[in-house]
Amino acid sequence: MKRMKMILAAAALLLSAGTALAQNHKTDIPYIEISSSADTLVVPNKFRIAITLSEAPSKGKTTLAELEKSLATALTASGVDMQSQLVITGQSNADGKRKDIYQYKSYLLTLHEAAQVETVFDALQANGISNATLTESTRSDLRELQALVRVKAMKNALQTAEELAGAVGQRVGKAILIQAYSAAPETRMGATMMAAKTGNALMEDAVVMPSLKFNDVRVSQNVTVRFALE
Repeated sequence: MKRMKMILAAAALLLSAGTALAQNHKTDIPYIEISSSADTLVVPNKFRIAITLSEAPSKGKTTLAELEKSLATALTASGVDMQSQLVITGQSNADGKRKDIYQYKSYLLTLHEAAQVETVFDALQANGISNATLTESTRSDLRELQALVRVKAMKNALQTAEELAGAVGQRVGKAILIQAYSAAPETRMGATMMAAKTGNALMEDAVVMPSLKFNDVRVSQNVTVRFALE
């Protein structure tokens, strides 16, 4: 009798599980899933230049203090506000009293006009500072631009879903799943930048290079959207 009760209980449990599965199956929503992307090209308005001043342990060296003075002269002549646009990113811990210690300071300069970038490089070269590199060319409003491009990608996904669903006589309902992916913005520098500003390219007898140019920044966004089908 006890064994019979156990069998009946197991059968009831299986029946209950089967009913639940059937109910879940009935409530499954037919859907269409679309992956879409959008992008835009914008002119860069934020530039970062890495600058390093180094004082090697050699006789007749230019001291770090003298290099800093030259840097200040170059940036002031270029119209840079050093208080707000220049930050120290690294420096040696030695106090400079020992002659065998390598001294250095590294800076990061932020500019907001392409024309000023060229002016700064010229001024740095004129003041004997050659260890400067343009590290980034981007947009100050990148987040806002990404949001606008995401909306465009969503609209593209909806349009594609409506076209595909309409081809089989169905309509697109509400979105039941949305996933967004931010692609890293492409911030390449113009090809003339390094050729005009590196090494001995600024020698008096060198060929005059074209004006500094920057490529547009490409802002890309990707979305995957699942729409219910009606």
